[in-house]
Amino acid sequence: VYAHRDRLTFTLPQLPAYRIDAPETVTVTLPPASVVSRNEIRATRSRTWPTMWLSLLSPAVVPLIIDTDMGGGGCRDVDDVAAVCMASALVKSGEAELLAVMQNTKPAQTAGVTSVLLHYYGLDSVPIGAYKGTDLQDDGQLSYVADLVDNWPSPIKNTSQVPDAVELYRTTLAAAADRSVAIASIGMLTNLAALLKTDRDLVARKVKTLAIMGGGYPHSDVTSAAVDAAGRSGRNANGCECNFCCAYNHGLDRAVASAASAYVVENVPPEVHVVYSGMEVGVRVLSGGPLTACAPKEDPCRQAFIDNEGAGKSRFSWDPLTTLVAVRGPAAAACSYSDEGGRNTVDAATGTNTWVDGPPTNQTFLLLHNATAAGAAINELLCQL
Repeated sequence: VYAHRDRLTFTLPQLPAYRIDAPETVTVTLPPASVVSRNEIRATRSRTWPTMWLSLLSPAVVPLIIDTDMGGGGCRDVDDVAAVCMASALVKSGEAELLAVMQNTKPAQTAGVTSVLLHYYGLDSVPIGAYKGTDLQDDGQLSYVADLVDNWPSPIKNTSQVPDAVELYRTTLAAAADRSVAIASIGMLTNLAALLKTDRDLVARKVKTLAIMGGGYPHSDVTSAAVDAAGRSGRNANGCECNFCCAYNHGLDRAVASAASAYVVENVPPEVHVVYSGMEVGVRVLSGGPLTACAPKEDPCRQAFIDNEGAGKSRFSWDPLTTLVAVRGPAAAACSYSDEGGRNTVDAATGTNTWVDGPPTNQTFLLLHNATAAGAAINELLCQL
């Protein structure tokens, strides 16, 4: 730190929560009598950075899009519910702005579940989009889907009431600030593949972070106790992680899922920071069980977990953990980024993935350090709603 009269110069470390991705030298001009507000200081970054305001009490609000297979399709699960409910808590705390929620699978009622959750948390203004392609076959859904859609109020009941996800992506990203949006991809990559085929430049310009729950690292057929547990739950069927290949539930959409995953992994613009959250991470983190005791009976998030897991029981946390990292960064989920360098690859025919060693790129994957702490962070957010 260097002080000179009415100026203070110091170096900020990397602060992902404040959207500071690398150390920066900052010069602060002090007001008269050296009275500095605890809420805000006017700071000018060195080099050619423009004047900006840095909040000392709260992180920057993260514009967030969630792309989910909520309760239906080849990888149907309940952790998508936890992700959307947790994101609602992050909106409430002022950490995130939920720009849109996209459905990437076929079952019609799953858009209704998303609407139920958003309605309950007072977020009806958040638009919902859905994959409108005709190439998906699996329309299976979990029991909580019909329960919530039939028994909870919501303005939307099925996908016929929502726009094409690619169109919604296009308008939502166009309205966002450059290099600002975080996307949490927590299902099939059908929407993102379609978007990149038509609007790759828009993604490069508007998206800052793409957090993808998919694959296994360093490769999808790694053997460990965690992966074995994932295999028993259907997340690592036939040597590939489910979101990348949809080999679970009879594998009806495996060809479409595998091709979409390979396309996205290969074609995300280099300007976008891509974070892969592997099956071996989320399978070690449990969350959602405390909702039975901490949430009121009318909370649809609570009911979804009871329907799917039973009262007081938790579920693996692939999707909420990925969403938490997209907003708060890896440390908030007791994780760090791999420093191995290299990039991900996905076989377009099988959906299996392998991390290819090499120099640093725009891609990394998560390493989990404390599963208990990660689960506690998710549960804290779920229970504060």
